[in-house]
Amino acid sequence: MKRILERLFILTVVLVTAVLLIRTFAHVRKDPSDQDEEEEEKEEAVKTPSRASVQNGQTIITLDVETESQTGITVAPLKAITARTEITAPAVVLSAQELVTARNNYVAAQTALEKAEAGVQVMQQESDRLKALYEDNQNASQRALQSAEGSLRSGQADVEAARQDLALQAAAVRQSWGDVIAEWIIDGPPPLDRVFNQHDSLVQVTVVAGVVSAAPETIRLELPGSGDTQAELISPFPRVDPRIQGTSFLYIAQNHIGLAPGLNLAARLPVGRLMRGVLVPQQAVVWWQGNAWVYQQTTPDRFVRRRVPDEMPLANGGLISEGFSPGDRIVTAGAQALLSEESRSLNQPQE
Repeated sequence: MKRILERLFILTVVLVTAVLLIRTFAHVRKDPSDQDEEEEEKEEAVKTPSRASVQNGQTIITLDVETESQTGITVAPLKAITARTEITAPAVVLSAQELVTARNNYVAAQTALEKAEAGVQVMQQESDRLKALYEDNQNASQRALQSAEGSLRSGQADVEAARQDLALQAAAVRQSWGDVIAEWIIDGPPPLDRVFNQHDSLVQVTVVAGVVSAAPETIRLELPGSGDTQAELISPFPRVDPRIQGTSFLYIAQNHIGLAPGLNLAARLPVGRLMRGVLVPQQAVVWWQGNAWVYQQTTPDRFVRRRVPDEMPLANGGLISEGFSPGDRIVTAGAQALLSEESRSLNQPQE
């Protein structure tokens, strides 16, 4: 029994010695570059102090002036604005080819009327001349006078027919496009030329019946990809969008790449109640954990991350009615760098 215990003791000593030798050998053979990287990481953690802290539930970033300049941080005060809430409605870009045809038909009818009127004027003069000769001792035959009067009546009938054709051309455009476009077809003003030359596009916007009492003068159209453009009201539009049974309005917008006839768009109509607040620029907003945030400058070297409520999106940002005041200074450039700094500082190892 004693020998067995002695053997077990010797075996234990041998195993412990072997483990110690292996660990010592591994430490000696470790890659020097790995050791350097570990040392650099430790030194970096010591050299770079944490710039983020949490006070009263708010995250605060503290930066000196030099660091702010290197990071490219720009701060601007919030401005007070007044705007209306918006609704979204379907819109479609219309082809101008129908208007080109309508304009050509109207011009042709107008030319035909002018020719007929000019012909009647010549016929009237000839009839008056023959009538005077006939009454002056019958220096013109009665047959010639009757022929001239017959031609005059025929010419007057042609004038009336041409006048009716011209009116029908205008009525057809009015029924299909509305009164304003009909006047454009009749007069040929510069806005019509801009549409024909593809500088501007016509857009049909349809809203559910009863949603708006009157169409807003100016709306926003969301362009393909990104961005939007402004459109101006022309008139009510006497057509129905087959996608939605509602009231249609005709708008005109400056042409953009990709704004082709038949393209479906989303229109933003300011039709709701008037709201007052501040305008938060789009470039000031950063997204984290599914929410929108901005960094507010509370002192020259301190920035507080604050959540932005999604109240009313606008073309150049968002209208916020609560939580912020005009004059509050927020970061308009470099907000993403502050968010990265916050994440790095809060996640770095503590001493």
